[in-house]
Amino acid sequence: MPDHDVQPILDAGGDAVLELLAAMADRGMVLDITLFAGGQVVSGTLVGRDRWLEHFQQRAARGGAGGTRIAEQVQALLRAADQRRGGDEGSRDYLHILNAQVDGTQRIAEGLLWRGRISEVAGWSLGSL
Repeated sequence: MPDHDVQPILDAGGDAVLELLAAMADRGMVLDITLFAGGQVVSGTLVGRDRWLEHFQQRAARGGAGGTRIAEQVQALLRAADQRRGGDEGSRDYLHILNAQVDGTQRIAEGLLWRGRISEVAGWSLGSL
């Protein structure tokens, strides 16, 4: 990876490595990750925001017209956040996890769609539980 991809991330604050992984996920990288956040262990597949949003929309649509409307509003909020940032691709605030499992809770076959603030992650490891 060229240095110019790394520099904006290092200047953004927070966990620079997680921000880098989030940026790479937004470009198509997928990897299993386990996070310690908010006193819980969350494990699943790190993906980019747009891929996560696709899954969110599919699940919300199961709720009929109301679910579809919620998905549209969430998409609009995320796009508005992009515009407020001025399209800054170097800074990531959130991680997006598919098939998430929260340790200590009953496992569900489909897994959760998890979205968490990078600054709230106390520790992490590659691989899932």
